[in-house]
Amino acid sequence: MKWRDNLINIAQTGESGKCPHCGSARTDYKCTIVVPDKRLGYMDIWCNDCLRAYHVSRMEVPEDLKTDGEIPQGLTY
Repeated sequence: MKWRDNLINIAQTGESGKCPHCGSARTDYKCTIVVPDKRLGYMDIWCNDCLRAYHVSRMEVPEDLKTDGEIPQGLTY
């Protein structure tokens, strides 16, 4: 899985790290909470330069992960 290191970076530091496709440091992520009382939802990680992305579904969203911002249009998953 190409985005594995990014997932580890997010879990350890809250930063998404470099894009595994183009090497850009302009990456970002957003967690979306679907079931608020249990903090269940999903996460998208993407590169703002090459617009490649990864989607993690059915996860418990920890309090310290980012839930604000917009997910860009036109991403390739």
